[in-house]
Amino acid sequence: MKFKVSLAEFQKALEKTSPAMPKKSTLPILEHFNFDLKDGRLKIIATDQDLTIMSYLDVLSEEEGQILVPGKKILEIVRALDAKKDFEFSSTEEFDIHMKTAFGKYHMKGIDPLEYLYMPELFESPKPDIEAIKELSAMDQTKTPAAYFNCDDITRLAEKTSFAVSRDEYRPAMTGVYFQFYGDKVNAVATDSFRLSKAVCHASGDSVFPTDLNVIIPVRAIELLKKADTNVALSFIRTQMKITHCRFDIGETVMITRIIDEKFPPYESVLPKGNNILVELPKDDFLSAIRRAAIFANSNSNQIKMIFEENQLFITGEDEESGSNANESIEISYHYEPFQIGFNHKYLQDAISNIDDGGDSGNVLMTFSESNRPSILKPVREDVTNEDLIMLLMPVRI
Repeated sequence: MKFKVSLAEFQKALEKTSPAMPKKSTLPILEHFNFDLKDGRLKIIATDQDLTIMSYLDVLSEEEGQILVPGKKILEIVRALDAKKDFEFSSTEEFDIHMKTAFGKYHMKGIDPLEYLYMPELFESPKPDIEAIKELSAMDQTKTPAAYFNCDDITRLAEKTSFAVSRDEYRPAMTGVYFQFYGDKVNAVATDSFRLSKAVCHASGDSVFPTDLNVIIPVRAIELLKKADTNVALSFIRTQMKITHCRFDIGETVMITRIIDEKFPPYESVLPKGNNILVELPKDDFLSAIRRAAIFANSNSNQIKMIFEENQLFITGEDEESGSNANESIEISYHYEPFQIGFNHKYLQDAISNIDDGGDSGNVLMTFSESNRPSILKPVREDVTNEDLIMLLMPVRI
């Protein structure tokens, strides 16, 4: 194998592929990139068996071939080089790797590509024909086999849900984001049982969604979707007619992830319907006050207290062990009976930080019923029935 390429483009391709490479694996072979050069196109593969990423790069090819390249070492040398220079890569039949730049020459040992894991259902899965899918969807939406997202839509769904995913490996169903496709819209939902975030995307323009299809996508893939820089095609890999993996085509990069084969909690049943206290809060002032009060809160409970009185909100943080406390106040429009409630300030900050979803005023609408019942946060809109983004928070005992 021998090729020349812009170092900046080469580094970009490696960086996009590297998240699928395990830092340490019981299978050392997986700590390598799989380079496959053919017809002037370099395919770079990394996988940890749960997540697979393939990036494609046009290069000046002098000799085709395939080799496994030590992942950590080539990433380190490429990052240390001047990204404005060119890069020359070659390998021998004995899997010796030689690299040449304007700064010098470098050598390391590669591995026989035949030793790499062979997963044809992943590496050879077909790229979806988006135009054919759009035509099929126009004729019969119930037969749409894939989804096509506008870049802004998929990054929004990922950003508004990923923070609420559970990190508890003993609750696997909650360690991903639940996608519910309904043909003209998709719900993306995440929860860790203490909080919940639901974002809705409606089909518009070129977007296409399947009908009546539900899948839980692991948070690792969701975090990578937050960085999507072009429209995204989502297709499904099936084994014996059952969905086992999702494939995302993002420009010149393909990401394939194993789905979470669990039943997502019936989240609709916990969304409160009778919250009769509605308060509009200035987002920036509200968030700043919480951050300051949080400095004085107990580091174990992370608890702050909110006290609503006539046209006034008081936010307090207190740590009895150290004797420290903080008291903040914000002028608001509030005309109900005095009310107090407590929250984990980290969860509250996460929710408020993500309420920037095109609301008409930029403020936050917060609803309550009782101090031990869930609270809802969402953007302030003229259409009060709009629930394209809602956050649920469970209160803490005060």
